[in-house]
Formats: sequence, structure tokens, C-alpha cells
Amino acid sequence: MDKYTIEKFKPEHANYILSFGEVENYSKEYDTKDLVCEDSWTGFYLGQPIACGGIQRMWEGVAEVWIIIQHGKNRHKFFMLKNIKNKLEETIKLRNYKRVQSTVRADFNEGIKFAEWFGMESEGLMKQYGPDGKDYLRLARIE
Repeated sequence: MDKYTIEKFKPEHANYILSFGEVENYSKEYDTKDLVCEDSWTGFYLGQPIACGGIQRMWEGVAEVWIIIQHGKNRHKFFMLKNIKNKLEETIKLRNYKRVQSTVRADFNEGIKFAEWFGMESEGLMKQYGPDGKDYLRLARIE
């Protein structure tokens, strides 16, 4: 078995990653089945999911990007995020998206950093947006 693999995303992958504490009460607040889409993947290290992400078409030329990364110390996270970023870039070109956007919890610094690394810029703060009642940022990248 390869140390690192990328497979098609399944909700149980996100549930496993979220169980490490990225989101409080995730099982009540987030339905990971809603993340399933044609262009979604999970990165594994030694058979364990460590990062997952996808890009969901909203309408012609526009898509929503989502990423879930294991909270805390994960020395393999950057390697997998780099690979997921490559998958997202390929999909944007393949699907001819002109705008890709994401919603990131305002206090999730790692998520904000990834969105910025992916070329997104903040479009503003959305107060009490999430199912958890917390503030989120809308970030977007225009091609």
C-alpha cells in the first residue's frame, strides 16, 4: 500500500476527520452527505483520511469549493492539501469555472490560509451565518 493515496470522497471520510475536533458538535450541525458531488476527493495517509475537498457546481461558470482538514497536529496535511489543490485546479479548467467561492468559519485560521493560498480573496464577513451560529467569511476567486 502507498503511504499517500487519493480516493473519491465518501461522507464517512469527513466524519472521521471531523471527529478530531475541527468543529464542535459536528454530527448535529453538519450533514456530511451534503458534501458528496462529482468532483470531490479524500487524501489518505496509511489508509486514514487526513484531508478532503471538493468543488460543487452551482450554475454555469460558478462553483463552491469545500475543504475539511484534520484539526491540530497533522504533519502530512500540507502534502495532501497540495494534491487536493491540484485536483481543484484541474477541475476549474475542465469545467470552465469563472468564479469559485468558499465559506470559511471566521475563526478557522487554517481554512482561511488555505483559501488565500488557493487564490481566493475575502468578500466580507457573514455574521451568524453557520448552523453553529458563528461568523463566516465569504472568499472567492475570479478567473
